Amino acid sequence: EGGGGAAAGHKELHKSASWRDQLSLYNPKLWAFVAAVVVISLVGYVCGKKLFAEIITAKEWFRAAAPWSILCYYFLLVGWSVVLMPYSPLCIAVGFIFGFYWGLVIQLGAMVCTNLALYAVGRYLLRDWVERQMHQHRIWKGLTRMLATDWQEAARINLLLCFMPVPYGSHGYLFALSDVPFAQFISVFMLGMLPNTCLNLLIGEAMSEASDPHGASAYNTIGIALVIAALVVAVCHASTVAHKVLDEAEAPSPRIGPHLSENAPLVA
Repeated sequence: EGGGGAAAGHKELHKSASWRDQLSLYNPKLWAFVAAVVVISLVGYVCGKKLFAEIITAKEWFRAAAPWSILCYYFLLVGWSVVLMPYSPLCIAVGFIFGFYWGLVIQLGAMVCTNLALYAVGRYLLRDWVERQMHQHRIWKGLTRMLATDWQEAARINLLLCFMPVPYGSHGYLFALSDVPFAQFISVFMLGMLPNTCLNLLIGEAMSEASDPHGASAYNTIGIALVIAALVVAVCHASTVAHKVLDEAEAPSPRIGPHLSENAPLVA
């Protein structure tokens, strides 16, 4: 217990030290972030009206060009996911363009297409490369080990990873390296991604309401704000639970048998 308490204390100290390093005035990343905020603010101030007009024009084009624009979006999201880019910006854009209900239909289809591509790349086309990239980090090795336990444990990890701030594509790659069938993975994955997807789509729809030249409905805006607040609370709560699972996965594996050895292959 003394060793465990010391390890926990060391971990907390390391976290606080890392935050101090991130916020240090000598950290170049902090100044890069400040510079980016200043540049974006200046561009918005100087070209705000023109940019707004261009965004509205693009929105109308995407709506008029459907379903071809949706097909182009699917190709974009597949490439976006393969190189581990974030999911939220494109999801918010879909909510802005198509609204919540049609946006949800589009995003559900996008989840199937992107993860089919990730499974194809991670399990068949570039398996060795993906495995090397994923196993550079102990946490992904630990999760791979936990996936081999049983289907219930795999489903639990699948669900909780949806609430973690990890790159969208890494989730599909992790399960592509396991023995979990795609049908089992995608059904749990889509269920787990619903809160985040709904949250992003509602943010996009709220932005669309705010940009409406005829004005937004006050009741609709209040309703969207309340739903967003409830989803934020739910996502944050689930994220705390998921952090505990990741801490468990990051711990070194016990060497009880050859199949649990750190040197043994993690994927059959």
